[in-house]
Amino acid sequence: MIRTSPQRPVGQPAGRPSAARPKASAQPRARARASRVGAVLLGLLAACAAGPKPAPPVPSAPLFRPEAGARITGSIEVAPGDWLLPAGEGEAALVVEGLEGAVLDLGGASLRGAGLGQDLDELQGVGLLLRGCRDVVVRNGSLGGWRACIAVEASSGVVLEDLSFDGWYGMRLRSSVAAEDGADWLWPHENDAGEWQQRYGAAISMTDCVAPVVRRCRGRHGQNGLLLSSVEGGQVYDNDFSFLSGWGLGMWRAVGNTVSRNVFDYCVRGYSHGVYWRGQDSAGILMFESCTDNVVAFNSATHGGDGVFLYAGHDLTRGRARDRGEEAMGSDRNLFWGNDLRFAVANALEATFSEDLVVVQNRLSGSHQHGLWGGYCSRMVVAGNEIHDTLGGGISIEHGQECVIAENELHRNEMGVELWWDEDPDLVGGPLGEQRDTSSRDHWIGRNLFEGNDRDLVVRRTTGLVLADNEVAEGGAEVQLDGVEDADGGSVGQETLRARLQSPLGRLLSGVVQGSTLRSWDGGEPDLLTRALAAGAPAVPGTLEFRAEERGEAAGGLETIVMGEWGPWDFRSGEPRPEPVRPGGLLADTPFACTWFRWGEDTDPRGDLAAWRRLAEQPLVRAEVVALADPHGGDAAVREQVGGSRFGLVARARVRTAAGTHRLSITSDDGVRVLVDGEVVLEDWTWHAPRREEVALELAAGEHEVLVEYFQIDGALALLVALERDGE
Repeated sequence: MIRTSPQRPVGQPAGRPSAARPKASAQPRARARASRVGAVLLGLLAACAAGPKPAPPVPSAPLFRPEAGARITGSIEVAPGDWLLPAGEGEAALVVEGLEGAVLDLGGASLRGAGLGQDLDELQGVGLLLRGCRDVVVRNGSLGGWRACIAVEASSGVVLEDLSFDGWYGMRLRSSVAAEDGADWLWPHENDAGEWQQRYGAAISMTDCVAPVVRRCRGRHGQNGLLLSSVEGGQVYDNDFSFLSGWGLGMWRAVGNTVSRNVFDYCVRGYSHGVYWRGQDSAGILMFESCTDNVVAFNSATHGGDGVFLYAGHDLTRGRARDRGEEAMGSDRNLFWGNDLRFAVANALEATFSEDLVVVQNRLSGSHQHGLWGGYCSRMVVAGNEIHDTLGGGISIEHGQECVIAENELHRNEMGVELWWDEDPDLVGGPLGEQRDTSSRDHWIGRNLFEGNDRDLVVRRTTGLVLADNEVAEGGAEVQLDGVEDADGGSVGQETLRARLQSPLGRLLSGVVQGSTLRSWDGGEPDLLTRALAAGAPAVPGTLEFRAEERGEAAGGLETIVMGEWGPWDFRSGEPRPEPVRPGGLLADTPFACTWFRWGEDTDPRGDLAAWRRLAEQPLVRAEVVALADPHGGDAAVREQVGGSRFGLVARARVRTAAGTHRLSITSDDGVRVLVDGEVVLEDWTWHAPRREEVALELAAGEHEVLVEYFQIDGALALLVALERDGE
């Protein structure tokens, strides 16, 4: 928690004794929980139509020359200039507490905790802390050089406007162009104790706030743009937090907020074009843990890890709310209208474990995995969206109930619509399944346009499916029915069932329906769809409009994502292309003498290690590679000869180091053992998913021998070996 100082006059330096967050800070969260019960979407749209909150008039204010540790007790105007205001860990450079109805005009000045160019992962403290304030406006200035530039706690009606942010906290990315490093993954699942701000920083962080407004703000060169934690009734519009290495906007227990006409493009990590595309839980917009009744409209969040990543949270999926005796909420009743979420590394819109979502007229094309992923969602309306050229499913819903998929354009996807139920004991048999229906049933798919998909429809173990007036382009194989029955209880033949999949022109969808039941269409449309579309587009604040060709994406998709050490390349600002992160650290230029060989069940390395090692005397391939960044040494010819299963690798190198502590990090899938100067220093000799492990080594000055033994069984595979001097 931020430490503040006793009250002093405006501009006077102060000490920093410890102070806990006031008890009142818990009240907005309690009100937020209460407001979620029985909330309805139409009421929220009416609130949006009221428009933005006007800024209060600017009172006369004294000229303020900021000093680190000062408290601000009234309206001010900051003197022009560049002000350096350092703050240590847990400290705030400027503190505003209990202020009401004031305007803090930064006067166009630059306020920084550290100079531009300092490594982002070394930045600490908070620049400007507002706590327990009401109707305070902060405007017109530039901030950077802290872990969080502005933090607002337990306040209401705070307005942040016309601010720019440059160079705040960010993790140094260790993934390279050749291989992903597991240390770069984010963990958004915990934030009730302020973990997001503490671990990952932000340009703006708001906690336990009511009715804040953030407008016309811009940020570059950091990890997270804006964090809303337990925030109710806020308005976020006309902002641009793009080219960040985490989240453009992160929302946690956020209720009844309007997010409109913002730009959160290129908020991404975990990507190397043509090599890996993991996203590492980055997103243009992140919504976690009971984010309900929010309107997200007319934003641009292209080229993110996800465009939007919405997750119900552990209160529901792990039963935490139930265990506390509380109602278990998902991230329910959110509206997504008219957003551009194209070219996501993972999913354009991922929404899971939630109810009554409305997804209308969004652009969800060009993603690696899914246009929309709706796992364990119920009563979701997906209507009028453009979903083209997705490498996985255009719309994929597992274990969903009563979802409506209508009037979407589904072109050139691997799968147009994918619905299924499967064995999932951790969720179906766990706290989630004890609280919610986890079947796959009663979906309505109508008036969509299917064209050029590898398969239009893939359905497995789903009951009560209705298909209505879908338009199907010519060409492609027809749908295959396997174990499909009538859901209406009648005894009908296969031709009647197949006819239910026909377009009005008599064309059949392509794909497969297995182990499922089909219901006949009654000629109407679901009430969910009628209600969702009845109000039309929401009236929301903001003026920004987006044209892809003006932003430079007209001719470019995922290949325009270029990652550097601190995040994605901001080509819009004319910055030089970053040097790619090279794998290996001190081993990046080290040649490894590598031997690849085949092994079988009778020489499993986990059983007869000596026999497995002897197989290296009969290699498939011998080659020298520079750095070990994947199990094939980055050599396509080796990959073709060795294949992807049941092979071994022994690699030897010599590296010269200075004396001191070094960190050896290994990302592996499957087994790995590393010896340095003949001594085993790291071992994970098991069949496992990709994971990263690290060990500290005390090395003498001089040359050292490094020996790596590795085996791959099947499935995914990974091997990245890196050595770094501690502190570098």
